[in-house]
Amino acid sequence: MSELIVKCISLNMFGMNSYIISKDDEAIIIDIAKLTFGYDDYKKLLDGKKLTKIIYTHGHFDHISGSDDIREIYPDVKHYAPKLDYNFFQDANLNASAYFGQPITCKEPEYKLEENDIITLKDIEFKVIHTPGHTHGGVCFYTKGYLFAGDTIFSAGIGRYDLPTGDYDTLIKSIEEKIFTLDDDTLVYPGHGEYGFSLKQRKKLNLF
Repeated sequence: MSELIVKCISLNMFGMNSYIISKDDEAIIIDIAKLTFGYDDYKKLLDGKKLTKIIYTHGHFDHISGSDDIREIYPDVKHYAPKLDYNFFQDANLNASAYFGQPITCKEPEYKLEENDIITLKDIEFKVIHTPGHTHGGVCFYTKGYLFAGDTIFSAGIGRYDLPTGDYDTLIKSIEEKIFTLDDDTLVYPGHGEYGFSLKQRKKLNLF
């Protein structure tokens, strides 16, 4: 049985980790920012594999700003976003781009994700875990051994909670009750910075 392959693109104007995850001849993308020099890197990293889905951990502009551009290249691929962050795609205030003086809106995704929904990649199932706090609709995607955490938690910190719909206490509760309860050897792939660290390593830091 072939293994899950995870590749990352972070060379965008926001330094956001966009993940290309593949198994055999199929792939999905998690979060996509606008790229300054085009989208050829995605084609290269997909390496001929069929792109089946584009999914989003939350609705902040740095994680969704490339969605309209990627639609031009892969017009038949459907997009999936957290139900509670669905309106972020059409609201520059909610997605925080207006806050930074660069209002961005994007076409709304075709599908809304909720707690315990399943995203499939060949025979692999990613469970949707609702982890509010960074935004009220933020989610992580989990399959045994891998957690794609968006901006919920980083290698040495946690996500912001001072933007629209964010809340510190809610974020800490999400981390303690929904992330730190997963297996210690789970590898974490966050939305920014270092990736591929274990939950065991992260817990030792005890940084909130």
